[in-house]
Amino acid sequence: MSKQEELLKPNQVYAEYGIKVRALAYMREQTIDLGRQIGPIWINPKDTNIYYYKRIWIEQWIEKDTVVNVPELQNDKKDKSNKSKSNILNYPKHPK
Repeated sequence: MSKQEELLKPNQVYAEYGIKVRALAYMREQTIDLGRQIGPIWINPKDTNIYYYKRIWIEQWIEKDTVVNVPELQNDKKDKSNKSKSNILNYPKHPK
């Protein structure tokens, strides 16, 4: 089995990726309640309370939910707050 296909228990996911065991449990509950996948994909063998996550699934979920273009977002904020343009209305001067 490759390292990417390795099965991890929730406490191993926490130790390696910092995703809390309770957060994983909450995402599993939400997946069941809402009927759509919330969080990383997981495996639960029948008639057990044991949950497993493939390393590849954890890494794909982290990548999908990570903001990649932070510098571009920061540049957009800078452009909007550019103070080189005055916000004062320029009314025509009154003729004398």
